[in-house]
Amino acid sequence: MDAEMSVQTLVQKSGRTREAKVRLEDVAKRLGVSVATVSRSLAGHPAISSETRGAVRAVASELGYRIPTQGRRGKKSSTKLIGVVVGALHNRFMTLLLTHLHDALQELGYQMTLVIDSMNDSQNLQALRPLIEGYLDGLIFATATLDSPVIAEMQRRAIPLVLVVRSVDDVRVDTVEIDNVHAGAVAAEHLYQLGHRRIGLVMGPQNTSTSRDRAKGALTYLADIGISSEAVTLMWSDYTTEAGYSSAMAIFNEADPVTAIVAGNDTIALGVLEAAARRAIKVPEQLSVIGFDDMPLAGSPLVALTSIRQPVRAMARTAARRLIDRIRAGGMGAPVHDVLPIQLVRRETTGPRHDGA
Repeated sequence: MDAEMSVQTLVQKSGRTREAKVRLEDVAKRLGVSVATVSRSLAGHPAISSETRGAVRAVASELGYRIPTQGRRGKKSSTKLIGVVVGALHNRFMTLLLTHLHDALQELGYQMTLVIDSMNDSQNLQALRPLIEGYLDGLIFATATLDSPVIAEMQRRAIPLVLVVRSVDDVRVDTVEIDNVHAGAVAAEHLYQLGHRRIGLVMGPQNTSTSRDRAKGALTYLADIGISSEAVTLMWSDYTTEAGYSSAMAIFNEADPVTAIVAGNDTIALGVLEAAARRAIKVPEQLSVIGFDDMPLAGSPLVALTSIRQPVRAMARTAARRLIDRIRAGGMGAPVHDVLPIQLVRRETTGPRHDGA
């Protein structure tokens, strides 16, 4: 329903009849909800609870708003289908997250459909709008970027939504993540305590909260102990093995090479390890490497990667529960920000800095 729809009410003023418009915005302001929530409530959308629909209709009636009969859409039946949006599937951590999301949603009586799309511009949303508004009861985003307008647009349309793994700024939405600033600091502290002073950071995309915050945490910790950001090599890349490989090769060519690298995730770390092997740089004797996620491959004897573990199963189950709660509440209630704990898992890719390294 168009947020600009209005009806005419007659108001007497100074003995003369004039027309005043009662808009959806007026109803939304009275209730303290979004215009889209009012629109969906009046349309009988299943994502809006019966309590919310009743409150909206009561206030609309009080203000003199009538629902136009022409062009009114019928009530959409609940599909019990949740869309999960990811940018790509090359990251084993993401496929593990999807597995846990599927299981958690199924336990709650919902099914999952996968949307592989960056969803970082409004055209993506327009293309998928028939699917989102016609078939899905809600969405879980695991691919949000800081500069994406899609999350705010979803909020405006009152589509039940939860962000997992990544967060966005200035949008009030349910979010499940770790404290990535703290995680970055823990990674840098681990390397510093091993004696490393020349440390490189190979992060993922700069427009993601995970990369930005992990880099911020590491740089802040190092600055606090006297290592300025100018002394730290920082490279932004993609969350891929290829990006880790090419970034590490560039770092190895520096005149004053690093003795340790913080990789933005385990997938990047694998590329760094491959580059080190290609250049005959011994790990961890000459180079220490730490990643994030602690994906299953990180613990294999062939890799034995030191990593910051994210509680992937708990993240998935928390995100699923938050979304279903949001659906049942009809969009009402303040957004919840769940911050889950991390764990430093020490393995064989980090070790003390050796003299002459």
